[in-house]
Amino acid sequence: MHNDNFLKNELLKKYNNLSLSQIEQDIKKIVDSFSMKPWTSQEYIFEKINFRDKQYLLDLNNVIRKNHKLQLQITKNSAAKKYWNTILPFSYRVNDVINNNYKFPLRIAIFPGVSCMFYCGFCGRNQKAKYDTSIIDEGISKINNVISDAIVGTKISISGGLEPLTNPRLGRIIKKGHESGFKIPLITNAYSLTEGYIKKNPEIWLLDSLRVSLYGYDDASYKKITQLDKSFKMVKRNVINFLTSRNEMNKNLKVGFNFIILPENYNYLKDVLKLINEINLEIKNGEGINFLTLRDDYQSVTGQDENFDKERKYRLNESMKENERKDLLKIIENFEDLRLQLCPNLHVDYGYSLEYLSQRIFDRGLVKIKGEKIRSYGFSQLSVAIDLHGDIFLFREAGFLNRQGNEKVIIGRLDDKKNSLERNIKNFLSQRKPIKFDESDSRFLDSFDHVLNSLVNQVEEDEKFGIPLNSGPIAFKNFDIKESIGNNWYSDDI
Repeated sequence: MHNDNFLKNELLKKYNNLSLSQIEQDIKKIVDSFSMKPWTSQEYIFEKINFRDKQYLLDLNNVIRKNHKLQLQITKNSAAKKYWNTILPFSYRVNDVINNNYKFPLRIAIFPGVSCMFYCGFCGRNQKAKYDTSIIDEGISKINNVISDAIVGTKISISGGLEPLTNPRLGRIIKKGHESGFKIPLITNAYSLTEGYIKKNPEIWLLDSLRVSLYGYDDASYKKITQLDKSFKMVKRNVINFLTSRNEMNKNLKVGFNFIILPENYNYLKDVLKLINEINLEIKNGEGINFLTLRDDYQSVTGQDENFDKERKYRLNESMKENERKDLLKIIENFEDLRLQLCPNLHVDYGYSLEYLSQRIFDRGLVKIKGEKIRSYGFSQLSVAIDLHGDIFLFREAGFLNRQGNEKVIIGRLDDKKNSLERNIKNFLSQRKPIKFDESDSRFLDSFDHVLNSLVNQVEEDEKFGIPLNSGPIAFKNFDIKESIGNNWYSDDI
């Protein structure tokens, strides 16, 4: 690019002791670093280019920021592109987080489930806890008030917490979201996705997408994870019936599976494709499964400390070891070959770190924030979760009823009158009472929370180093960030 060459020539004049080759090598170091680790600090880059003048780093950033090709290389065509898909839309709010300025959340996760019938070994929920059914109507009213108050651009999803379909009047929330102009996705284990449930909640056809958490590919593998007999047969039958009805009621509603890759199941990845193919062959009136999301070892972010989350039937084995992860890299390569054979139209979303493996780049796993690095006020300007009580959680993995220690990240409770989401968050921020986190509290953050926390920490560190966000190598303003926060898994869009 002419402009690119001009900027490099200006650098040659300004730093006449450097060669063009050296300048281009330093640019490549920055591009490569941010293509692999978006949360790379400017101080780290400064060291990597051998402690040259800080203004030199600012000038290099300027060259990269103004080069559209390099911007795409870093954010859209790199191994870290899934991380960037989260980072880009939220970046313009980061300074509000750092300065504790109130903003209505950009993402709201609704947790309306009453209970859960599964006892998954990786799940940190209190497996003895369930909500009193007498609060359902009041809880739905609180949630719907939040939806009414939500600003344009906010993304609202329904998940858990506990299993959403255990709420017999879930349809009211879906209807409210639809009427308010939001495209609502739902995450469910589909055990209760029966024809009877759908008849009582026909609003389910108003969803934008439905993602079924898949815990195996046959009876034995399903029971091993869920601890419930016949859970596989129930889920499979419900999904087939739902897809058949979907093709008559709302062909635009996308349906997919989510499969969490664990040490116990990573060798069975190909069997997931075979199951999807088997289900699709049962659908005679249109499309079958639209997408598959693959997610990294859940315990790598939720932790396994046996001193916490004791109210569980059992725990799975330790997190995936490095040699197992290297095996997984090869398995994913074979998985892609099989996908092209069995399910060529299936959209596969590898999520954050599995994207590296899908590009044949070894990666040790998800970015994870340690206890002392967790934001002491969270990042409510970006994301919160709300349960059936109307409790507001700073982090998503905290949103289980009576989960041990989670009260420290409940920042308020909604009611039908004066304590709105806005009022609760404003009160929390204005009280100036930072939460003190320790190492065990990282289990309250899911992978999405860890990425947001990493982003805010990075921007804060760079600011202290003397290089603010708009002077870094990423041209955030060139991306339509305010309107591009993703809320689906069936496309690669932000």
